Amino acid sequence: MTRILLACLWFSLCDLVIAAESSGTFPASMMTIPERTAYQRTSTFAEVLAVIDALQADTDLMHREVLLETVEGRQVPLLVIANPPVRSPQAAQASGKVVIYIQGNIHGGEVEGKEASLILLRDILYGDKRHLLENQILVMVPIYNADGNDQMSADSRPSQEGSPLLAGERFAHGYDLNRDGIALEAAETSALYRNVIQRWDPDLLIDLHTTNGSWHGYPLTYAPSYRTAGDPQTSDYTASVLLPAVTQAVQEKYALSFSWYGDFDAQSWPPTEFRTFHHGPRYITNTMALRNRMAILSEAFAHDRFYMRMHATKVFVEEVLEFTRVHAAEIYAMNRAADARTIEKIREQGGRFENGVQYAMVPLPEPLALLRYTHIPYQAPDGSIGITRTPELVTIEGVLNYNQFVPAKMATVPRAYVFPAQLKTVADKLEEHGVQVTILSQATEFTGEEFMVNAVGKQAFMQNGHNNSLLQGVFQTGRKTFQPGDYLVSMEQRLANLIFYLLEAEADDGLAY
Repeated sequence: MTRILLACLWFSLCDLVIAAESSGTFPASMMTIPERTAYQRTSTFAEVLAVIDALQADTDLMHREVLLETVEGRQVPLLVIANPPVRSPQAAQASGKVVIYIQGNIHGGEVEGKEASLILLRDILYGDKRHLLENQILVMVPIYNADGNDQMSADSRPSQEGSPLLAGERFAHGYDLNRDGIALEAAETSALYRNVIQRWDPDLLIDLHTTNGSWHGYPLTYAPSYRTAGDPQTSDYTASVLLPAVTQAVQEKYALSFSWYGDFDAQSWPPTEFRTFHHGPRYITNTMALRNRMAILSEAFAHDRFYMRMHATKVFVEEVLEFTRVHAAEIYAMNRAADARTIEKIREQGGRFENGVQYAMVPLPEPLALLRYTHIPYQAPDGSIGITRTPELVTIEGVLNYNQFVPAKMATVPRAYVFPAQLKTVADKLEEHGVQVTILSQATEFTGEEFMVNAVGKQAFMQNGHNNSLLQGVFQTGRKTFQPGDYLVSMEQRLANLIFYLLEAEADDGLAY
């Protein structure tokens, strides 16, 4: 009888625990600022830290590091969530699990990823999403552009139509952090490569944004890592397998229609072309393809209300993690096969094949059925013709979907690059990217091709403080002796595709550019 009573008491206590967990009750301190203010406000940096503190207080599944201390002195948190707990990249590597990196707020006014990642984190640690840690390790930086986030004003995001009332600024001390994936000049970018991309080597990077006002009709749009000179498999898998599966899951579970990221001529009716963004690895997601890893750009729809943008972002990331949990072993193996394939191709064919250094955007074979808002043209007081969006959504069939890139100019992929000691800044930049660079210890003669510059084209606009350059010239074959202290970069390493794009003189987004 005693055993029966104890057993009944035990099962009753278990039922109480399960009921408490399923009810979703948690301290108010774990709620985000939008949740506490009826979605009138977004979080300051200090308020994000307070939520992270509350989430960390009662769990051992979260490891916390500092990504960097910003120019204004903010210590940006980097969170590692795993079950069992993981506290070092070595432990992550030994686990054999995929590492997924989730980044919010790279543009300080685009705050949905910041808030959604905190809510998702709460659901994983204290709600019904603990299973998302089964086969994967999550690395999160909810508030990447901490200084930009806190420069809040009412006019920083006009397309969001006052929802929330205040939002941060796009830049971090003059830098667009999502145009710095090659130059690595901003403190945030340098820290990202040093403390995340090189240390934790994520298999998938998810970068969370909000659009700047496109009048398409989707709650969220996305793009894979555009690969340019990279191994095709990781990008192709993201575009043709992962993203379609997530799109279907979100439609079935939440009745939300997600689609490809891009824009169109708003004044043309009906639109005939839908175009994605530039292919350059200056964009963080595109850099990942050159590193044989996967990446996804997520863009919430600016004209939706704040709570809707947060919801769309949260369920998108959640469904990506549902997919990667099930397909973790496949993704892990695919990325490492790309590493091996990159090295093997150089070893067997280096100096005897070409790859693209400049790229053109072309449409996919299948046209797009584009969901978009209609518009009304009107004449302004000054006589100019303007347009305004209506509430009506329509589907335009047969729109050309410019969503892939093909080489417009090719160059030979060599076995190695050699350059003089005077270009130490180039060697330093390569090492920041994780490239292995060798310093010559003795005079060595090389036979190869040398690029002879005969003109320098200058970009017409400023980009992160630069009028970038496009070199023009010709290659000539010859022999040249390099001296001790000069640099040799072998291409027999897994980052060969990235090295090629960084060092080719005519690359349209390389170091020469």
